[in-house]
Amino acid sequence: MRALKKYKYLIFDVDDTLLSFYPAFTKAQEEIAGKLGMDVTDEYRKLDEKCGWKAWKECGLENTDTRDVQENYHTYYYQYIKKHYLYLAQELGIEADAEELAACYIESISSSKELMELDTLKVYMELAKSYSLVLATNGMVSIQRPRISEFIPFTHKAYISESIGHIKPTSAFYMSMIQDLGCEISECLMIGDSMTNDIIGAKEIGMDVCFYNPKRKARKEEIPVDYEIHGIAELMEILL
Repeated sequence: MRALKKYKYLIFDVDDTLLSFYPAFTKAQEEIAGKLGMDVTDEYRKLDEKCGWKAWKECGLENTDTRDVQENYHTYYYQYIKKHYLYLAQELGIEADAEELAACYIESISSSKELMELDTLKVYMELAKSYSLVLATNGMVSIQRPRISEFIPFTHKAYISESIGHIKPTSAFYMSMIQDLGCEISECLMIGDSMTNDIIGAKEIGMDVCFYNPKRKARKEEIPVDYEIHGIAELMEILL
């Protein structure tokens, strides 16, 4: 379905929309294991996941609807990284420096730039000829800025939650972006894979949305989307 409106700005989520997060996490997991002198077995991965979820919950990061987490998300996120790998080392009976493990994780994640699809960057570059492209991502600047480096030459502006002081899906994040761009909400289309952070978050301020759904996940019909795509190249059919 071709877009009925002419947008000025296309706003892209990053993780699992433009870049695949799983390879980044897997690479970091392997490097942490190396630091701890461990092989990455199925048992190790299960233990790592268990420790990760324990730290995530303790740091309250599943409660992004609370004001406390919204205002302190990045502080809590760094605490989560340290706790995650400290718990893992403790479970393995290994003495480790939490700061050193956190630094290893951040360096590894930030160096990962695997595209979601082979033609993701090509499509992005083509769209940049007709639209002002914007990146909107949650995360730490030290992690996200290096990851998006290949997209930056074709990007009008990039918004990373840590640098603007708000996180998706808050209206504050989206309105800060709109105010900085100096545009109308109607001129923007949000493109992302997260129903909560991208779709609902943008819809709450009245922005049009495109749900990137390569795995064809079922979605609740009461959550409205303006477009749904299963491959990034479908944007060309809709927008050009």
